[in-house]
Amino acid sequence: MKKSKENSEHYNWGNNCSGWHLVKSENLSVIEEFMPANSSEEKHYHNFSEQYFHILNGTATFEIQNEILEVNKGEGIHIYPQEVHQVKNEKSTDLEFIVISQPTTKGDRITEPFEKKELSLNGKHFKSVSSSNNGEVSSSTLFKYRQKGNVIWATYQGGTVLFGTLSGRIEERYLTFTYQHQNHKGDFKTGKCKSFIEMKDRKLFLKENWEWTCDDYSKGTSILEEIKY
Repeated sequence: MKKSKENSEHYNWGNNCSGWHLVKSENLSVIEEFMPANSSEEKHYHNFSEQYFHILNGTATFEIQNEILEVNKGEGIHIYPQEVHQVKNEKSTDLEFIVISQPTTKGDRITEPFEKKELSLNGKHFKSVSSSNNGEVSSSTLFKYRQKGNVIWATYQGGTVLFGTLSGRIEERYLTFTYQHQNHKGDFKTGKCKSFIEMKDRKLFLKENWEWTCDDYSKGTSILEEIKY
């Protein structure tokens, strides 16, 4: 079905601001927003949702992580999970924009006063969803993570991996660690890895770039997905 403001759910917010739900689901939200002159929203952040704002008319003033940016008609801006942000219309003309959120921000909006939640892998479980052919993990390989401060460690096993351990550090959204395991052939394997942490559908994903420090010293990539129990 074609969507427009005329056939979409409407709501009011803030000081005479309006929104229309063009798409409203758990995995995706698309809203057309209207902000009159000299209006603003509350400063806030989302733990899991990332957003893209596209300006239809007017000029939006964004404060993102204490940085001030003006975004004009035809321009857009991407806001990542856990980035504190606020949009204002500081001009004398109306502001209209589309905001796309993935997943929905319903139940995932933290406003001031707040303390920013630190990302933690402690107690998280992951499974492999993809890996280069020269890797040894598979969908049967399960990882159990622990974290204390910025130190992380994990055990993993399953598939061709009899048992393995890894140890390293977390800085911002990156993990850096070394790993070692024994496979079912009795071979001992070692390597090093750097992983980027991504949030999607309220789950964590680890996008890994790894390198063997044994055998042929080849490189590869893999993706781990958080398992919810």
